[in-house]
Amino acid sequence: MGRDCDDVYGVSVIIPHYNSPDLLWVAIESISSQTVVPREIIVIDDASGLQFELPSHCGDEISLRLIRETVNRGAAWCRNRGIEEATGDLIAFVDADDRWLPNKLERCIAAFGPKPPENEAKVLFSNVMLTDGNRRTVGNRSPYHGQSMLDFILLEGGYIQTSSIMMWRHQYPLISFDGSLRRHQDWDFAINAEMAGCVFIYLHDPLVEYSLSGGANRISGATNSEPSLAFFEKYNKFMSNGHVSSLVFNVLIYKNLSIVLRLNIVGRIILREIRIPSKGWVLSFVRLVIGRGGVNLIKQVRRKIQIPRS
Repeated sequence: MGRDCDDVYGVSVIIPHYNSPDLLWVAIESISSQTVVPREIIVIDDASGLQFELPSHCGDEISLRLIRETVNRGAAWCRNRGIEEATGDLIAFVDADDRWLPNKLERCIAAFGPKPPENEAKVLFSNVMLTDGNRRTVGNRSPYHGQSMLDFILLEGGYIQTSSIMMWRHQYPLISFDGSLRRHQDWDFAINAEMAGCVFIYLHDPLVEYSLSGGANRISGATNSEPSLAFFEKYNKFMSNGHVSSLVFNVLIYKNLSIVLRLNIVGRIILREIRIPSKGWVLSFVRLVIGRGGVNLIKQVRRKIQIPRS
């Protein structure tokens, strides 16, 4: 067990949870094994169908609180609820299917520095280690240099992942999560914070293991396009053609899009309002035209007509 950080700043760690208690315990253990431990861990259970209990403390030093919701509202809403319940000066987040590396909290507290005045908003985030089975890849190959969050996320493929974020409790609700969004909540948080005049502190060392496969309930793996379209509608007026193109070809073409929307995107490509990627553009365009269902149908046909080797 690491040393308590209450002599510096009390830290509250918030974990939204839904139907993955085994993964939840892995996340909790990664917090309790920190070189500097937080004051409390608050688990907001988003109306899980699975029943489970948590002890009142994690070790001798960390208060462990479980708050059960009766209506499923999504992880963003749960994080806001956790902030409202928190007693610490600093707020950190962990998704139930991610884990912190042992010195994450110590490094972040040192980098954050003293508590800012009320009119100065600060948010810290670090690089992440992407994990997919035995594969491990650093999320951000290049550091964040203060560019706009839309550029960093959409044009450069940058990660500002929720499990790496730390904020000051007193800056809520100026900086918060949009409870109406079911996907891209970390993107939205960062863009919203930037619009509120926030200064970002970035640590390029990966301090979080972010699971690409994650649990069965991870929303990023869902095929429904509506959560991504909700994000697009919110920020469309701030996006350049390049931002829109990135969202279309890095996110939307892998979702179930209606034929009307696919044809609309094709029309905007013809009018050069949306740029198609130069690398692999034929496959990208075909995928856009035939949709996810068409791609899956082709895969099924190929499997059926595959000639077995002798």
